[in-house]
Amino acid sequence: MAVCGGGLLALSHANLAGIATTKLTRATQRDVHIGAVHVSPGRWLTLDVNDLSIANIPGGRRPQMMTLGHLHARIRLTSLLHGPVETRDLVVTDFSGLFERTSDRTPNWRFGPPSQPGPDKPAPADTGWFPGMRDATIKGSDVTYCSANGHCYRVGLDEVALKARDDTAPLEITIAGSYNQVPVALTAHTGPIAVLRDAGKPYPATVHATSGDLTLDFDGTLTDLVDFDGVDGRFSLRTATAAPLMALAGETADTFAVSLSLNGQFIHKGDLWSVTQGKGNLGDNPIESANLTFTEGKSGSPDRLGGDMGFAKLDLNDLLPTSKGDPKPKRHIDLPVIAPSSPDPLLDLRLSARSLHYNELEFSSAAIALKQQPGRIDISSLQLGWLGATLRASGAIENRQGGSRIRAAIDVTGADIDRFRRQAGLAPVPVSGALSFRVRANADKVHTLNEASRKADVDAVVGMNSGVISQKVIDIASMNVGLLFRKASGTTPVTCLLGALVMRHGDGTVVPLRIYTSKGSIVGEAMFDLDRRWFELAFQSRTPGLLALDIPIRVSGPFDNPSIGLAGWSARGRALLKAARTANALPAGLEDFSAGKACL
Repeated sequence: MAVCGGGLLALSHANLAGIATTKLTRATQRDVHIGAVHVSPGRWLTLDVNDLSIANIPGGRRPQMMTLGHLHARIRLTSLLHGPVETRDLVVTDFSGLFERTSDRTPNWRFGPPSQPGPDKPAPADTGWFPGMRDATIKGSDVTYCSANGHCYRVGLDEVALKARDDTAPLEITIAGSYNQVPVALTAHTGPIAVLRDAGKPYPATVHATSGDLTLDFDGTLTDLVDFDGVDGRFSLRTATAAPLMALAGETADTFAVSLSLNGQFIHKGDLWSVTQGKGNLGDNPIESANLTFTEGKSGSPDRLGGDMGFAKLDLNDLLPTSKGDPKPKRHIDLPVIAPSSPDPLLDLRLSARSLHYNELEFSSAAIALKQQPGRIDISSLQLGWLGATLRASGAIENRQGGSRIRAAIDVTGADIDRFRRQAGLAPVPVSGALSFRVRANADKVHTLNEASRKADVDAVVGMNSGVISQKVIDIASMNVGLLFRKASGTTPVTCLLGALVMRHGDGTVVPLRIYTSKGSIVGEAMFDLDRRWFELAFQSRTPGLLALDIPIRVSGPFDNPSIGLAGWSARGRALLKAARTANALPAGLEDFSAGKACL
């Protein structure tokens, strides 16, 4: 008895670091360092470990995968004989763990010889060793996860508590810490530890997390706690300002200031993180559906974000920043047009909205499909309901020195003239009917959509095959002397209307410009300068009848105060009229435009 007692006393003072280092090195097949290990015998052994480190795998970001300042625990003696280990009063201080995938996607948290799972079904981490914990505390620690493409996410564990009555009772977890330096608080109610030890079996978890005005709730299961894999459950996210989300993403709080709520199904399997059946609100814009998939990139490759999102209403005026210099309340927003040279993640998205607002423009049934690659964004389709018609467009944004290069092709069929002039803020016009447009535009060294609209080189054509025009307009244009004896009234059917525009950096020409009716026709040409807000128009009618003078007219000057004269009295007016009469072709690339083509 004396010898046994002396041995136990000696054991409680002995430093067992050497033995522990050898055992742990053999078990992990990594280099291990332990400063000190002390054990106090009893029915519950008392274990204290100081200054422990375990080496990382070759190619890791730092030499040690994990380091530990101090560990204190009491371990049931009999659990060492038949396992799993059962602990209480567990305290971990100054732990730092780096969990990463190397460039060949090897996870550094798998110890021992490499496993050979199938290519499509990686083996779940072995959790049969997971210790029982009656009371556990973690202080002043951190865990960092790095994906194969180099993105790292640091979780600070300032104060963590884990409690369970026994291995068959639910495990309660509370965390006060941070994510990428942003304070986060989390509480979780999970299944029993006995269920966790069964690798591959769904492990239930209910989580509530907060950060500032952000709250996140999750209720579901996961099959691999170590990898946070096999996750499947319902989630709910709420934030009044989105500032915590921006901070968690590494952006400034005012990058995107808008409330957000989103509910849906969250799934994580392998490299795929997805949200399905999503519904909620982005500001005052209801989200009717969200189905998004985030794919972690392979080594050296960016991540990818794809899927679709549909809104009942999308008011960009509330979401985008105001253009610089725009006075309030005449507020104008501007949409950035940037194609990053090294985007991450790459986007492949389809967005839609039953109604869309951008500045004073209003659209219905909006839908866009865009795909991003380094230095380029392709817009394969853009469809908008506009002015009672359908606008279809496609184009691309390319990264260039000094800004972006944009090219766009736009087609509009059947736009109501009266709705068009009201949208543009124009006075009533004497023509009614359905116009069709075709536009080809290019802009270089631009940064926003509004800037592109000002600097674009544009080729366009507008036409109408049927409609009506006020009879009075035809009579006035022809200088019909009959107006001295009667009052013009009624309308005349339009056989065709056609105008072709070529604009370069704000300087434009409209030729031909023609309206044909059974009662006469109008042929003209216009030139304008958007920067100077100046224009020049020459036109002449061709009207049958002895009373029609058909005198050429020239209108020129500032937009708001033009002067009117006779086109035939100036060389400039005669030149414009000659071009108007002889033009018989549409701009290159628009030759197959059919609306109003009879006017050629």
